[in-house]
Amino acid sequence: MCSFFHVSLLPLLLVLQVYAIRVSGFKTAFRIASVRLHFRIRAEYATKSVASIIQPPHGEAIVDPAAITRSLRSKDVGFVAMGFTTGHQKEMAVDEYGIAYVDMNKSGRLEIPQGKDGLIATNSLAGCTGVAGFAKRLDGSIATFVSHYDAMTQSSLLTGEDSPVNKDLYSFRYQAGQEGLASPIYYLVAYPNGEHSNPDYGKRNGAFKNWRYLDQINVTANQLGNDSEVLLLPYDEGLGHSLASGKVNDHEGIFWDGVPVDFGSYLRNQTAATSV
Repeated sequence: MCSFFHVSLLPLLLVLQVYAIRVSGFKTAFRIASVRLHFRIRAEYATKSVASIIQPPHGEAIVDPAAITRSLRSKDVGFVAMGFTTGHQKEMAVDEYGIAYVDMNKSGRLEIPQGKDGLIATNSLAGCTGVAGFAKRLDGSIATFVSHYDAMTQSSLLTGEDSPVNKDLYSFRYQAGQEGLASPIYYLVAYPNGEHSNPDYGKRNGAFKNWRYLDQINVTANQLGNDSEVLLLPYDEGLGHSLASGKVNDHEGIFWDGVPVDFGSYLRNQTAATSV
């Protein structure tokens, strides 16, 4: 929704290109040929670093994908409604495998006390969008979330709303920072690589909620504050991928297919927020 925009009205510049059409030699009609809105993100809302990953994370898998699958199988998933989301960042607890599993079209949040292990995770990402967040607090606790959305939930033609990813990114910023931060707030948004080829991507016509969902995410990702770092990961669908956030065996952060995501290696040369 447009209410998500942290945009000052003062730098808003309305450019009207007005062309006169002479009618019958005496009367003149005016037609507004185009209206372009230019805005700048206020400094306090600009994200510290945003980058699109070209090469997916690789290395030793710290999180066993089989463990995430076992966690899924131990749950009574029930009926999954296509194109409909429930339980936005619902507070969750780990199961017997130390994992809080997030189903498709669900969103969960896990608080990890100081000195404890725990993961929140989802899998079978093959055409869906996965979102994860991670932050360490001054009291030693860890805030995490994971969401998993199909393409239908991100179409305003079906839902009448903007992408739920926007709410995820903004609300986690608030939840994570309530007790004071000891680290940046890390976000990873994974989406199918084919989204870049969608004919509507990049057009940004009409209201914000009617933009292609990746265009919405690009804007929101750049407005999360200077304590946030965001990676956008276009992935090849294949057999499906896993996404997790938390701490396990002295490794902490966000994990893609079990591999820790090294934000520093991707953002080392980033000096300002950018969009893809």
